Amino acid sequence: MNTSEFVEKLPLSSGCSVVGFDACGILAISKKAGRATHPNPNPSPNAKPPMLRARYNFDGEYYSWNDPSGEKMRLYLVNRLDSPTSGVLLAADNEKTAAAARAAFKNREVKKTYAAICVGKVLGRGEWIDRLRPFRGAGFVRTSADFAGRIAKTLYSFERSDANGLNVSLVRLTPLTGLTHQLRVQCAMRGVPILGDATYGNFSFNKKFRSVSKINRLFLHCLHTGLELEIGGAKIEFEAEAPLPDSFCRVLDYNNEISKKIRP
Repeated sequence: MNTSEFVEKLPLSSGCSVVGFDACGILAISKKAGRATHPNPNPSPNAKPPMLRARYNFDGEYYSWNDPSGEKMRLYLVNRLDSPTSGVLLAADNEKTAAAARAAFKNREVKKTYAAICVGKVLGRGEWIDRLRPFRGAGFVRTSADFAGRIAKTLYSFERSDANGLNVSLVRLTPLTGLTHQLRVQCAMRGVPILGDATYGNFSFNKKFRSVSKINRLFLHCLHTGLELEIGGAKIEFEAEAPLPDSFCRVLDYNNEISKKIRP
């Protein structure tokens, strides 16, 4: 079975779609905000289905299912996105390609670009460098500034302001390191938290925005992922994109109802 045929057999959940693939077996999936990359080991009774409607093997990091003909199928995850984040993530239809792609991530040979809507003005472009420390609690992960923490680097550039006078900014973010919640924390540290961030955000603004707009999401989206794979001595360049969701456009473009009720 070639990769094109494999893609047709993926039991994708609603809001998820394949946005690119290569004959070597690597593929890119765009998932919607609120959809988990894989199921929680201890899901709650009301948990929403993850990206694929299939069993997940945590040791092997793959989904498995049988297609209608009874053939056994597997999808290996290469990287993940937090449940609240939308956009591109990578997977593979075979273990060899998955291992090569995971090695590229480990060696920091992958370029990822995100779009975020931040509450406040983000001026110009440049590089953010911080020391952060991720830590785990009972059922949660958080990241905070720590002088003894690991270095976190992100390139940022202002793209545009919204047309509703909300004092929010569309920002392009390119992480050069990959710490947990890195982008969310670095934005919050500079007084421009990502809109809809329930952990590090501007909670009063988020509440008012959610009440008026009826949009409940974190406004962080992986626009583009690109990497170079080496498989059997051959080098393969792969990249994929997922356009901005409609929810971003509803905030950034003129919306009379939002403008009247949320404007500071």
